[in-house]
This record gives sequence, structure tokens and C-alpha cells, in this order.
Amino acid sequence: MIGAGAVGSALALALYKKKFTLRAVVSKNGESARRLGRRLHSPYGSVRSIPGLEAEGILFLAVPDNEIKHVARLLSQNRTDFSGSIVFHCSGALSSEVLSPFRKKGAAVGSFHPLQTFPGGKSDSGTLKNIWIGIEGDKKATTLGRFLARELGAHSLILSPKQKILYHIAAVFSSNYFVTLLSVVEDLGERLGLPRNKVLSMFEPLVLRSFLNAKTHSAAIALTGPIARGDFHTVRRHRWALAAGGLRRISDLYAALAKETAILAAKKVL
Repeated sequence: MIGAGAVGSALALALYKKKFTLRAVVSKNGESARRLGRRLHSPYGSVRSIPGLEAEGILFLAVPDNEIKHVARLLSQNRTDFSGSIVFHCSGALSSEVLSPFRKKGAAVGSFHPLQTFPGGKSDSGTLKNIWIGIEGDKKATTLGRFLARELGAHSLILSPKQKILYHIAAVFSSNYFVTLLSVVEDLGERLGLPRNKVLSMFEPLVLRSFLNAKTHSAAIALTGPIARGDFHTVRRHRWALAAGGLRRISDLYAALAKETAILAAKKVL
């Protein structure tokens, strides 16, 4: 496991709990690898001193996207023959092409991306059960990726290289931007005089019901509110209130979302 951050740690712990043997845990300077390696009873080191790399098996690169190419080039220099290895990276946006230094030396390469959020910390349970894993790459790598997903109790989605970026954009909207919207709710809740740590609890039933309705039917059918009703007078009042309150940033976001919501509302009518 190359990379002992949030994703690498969660994946390593999940594999460990399923009785996979972790030959080594590696991080940039070795410190995070030391902490994780002790939890997994595995050797640990830095990217320039990797125990177990000479052995055949699976190599995961759970490092930031902008470091994958550099780390792949650096690690591939350690051996002339990787024909007994399968190398995965854990990026949701990049294809397996970034691992070409390994492919040129005989390895099968792929991407193995857990479709989940990993905030990090010791509270990570190490379970990937029931989540989806986005898998892309050589046939040998995708076959193994599907096997690993099943072993972890997860579902697998096989992607083409061109599909990876759209897949990742969908992930960003469903997680990152969703959290950003919740932050807006927190900001507005504070202006109501609510404690920030209580705001989301108040709106939680609404959020969960909206999600459940969309999941059960569709996003278009689940849509409610002033735009779905054609009540554009209320929409204008919302914009005026935000402008009067000096909330230009939220007002601009509201306007952008209103345009998309109007398109969604039209689908509901059709």
C-alpha cells in the first residue's frame, strides 16, 4: 500500500480485516506508514525505502492525483520486470494510463476507486461493505479488481478510460458539492439564531426524505418547492432577501441552482 492517508488507510484496514496479507505500507516520509503499519502488523517505510517491493503481488498507489505519475515513475525504477504484479491507483478521475511505466515493464494496471468519502482519523472502520468501487484498466486488473470488491463486500462498476472523468464529476456533485450546500444551510441557520451544531439536525428529516424520494422514484419526481410549483414570485423574494442581507455569494449560487432546477421541473411536467 503506497500511501497511508485517509483512502490508503481505509483500504488497507478493509483488506486486513478480510485476511489479506499486507507485505508493506509506504508513505512519502514513512511517518504515516509507521502508524498504519503498526495497526496492521506490517513492515513500513518511505517511497525511497520500500520493504517487499521485490515480491510479486498487488501494488496500490493511494496517493494524491498530482503525485501518481511521479510515484509510478519512481517505483517502476526499482525493478526491471513487473510481469508478476498488478498495479492499481485509487484516483477517481485519472485512468490507468498514468501507470504506463509499470505497464511497459510487464505489469497489469488499473484504477480501483472506492466511491465513498474518507475524512480520515482513527475512527475509520476499515469497512467498504456495500459501497461501489469504480474499476478501469487492463483485463487482468479489472478481473482482479472485481474479485477484491466482492471480497470486501462491495459492488463494482467497470468503466472505460473516457468514462472516468464523468464518473468522478458525479462523485464530486454527490459528496463535495452536497456538503457545500449543507454549509450554506448552516450559514442561513445561524442567521435564524440557531446554534451551528444544531442546524443540520433540524433540516435532516427534509434532506433524508428528499433523497429517499429521489432514490425511490427519480430526481424529477422528487422535486418540490417554489420552482416546481411555478411560484417565481417567491423565487424573486428569495433573491431580494439574500441581496438585502448582503449575501451576494449565496444569492449567486441560488440563481445558478434555480436555472438547473427549472430544467428539472420541466422534466417533471413532461
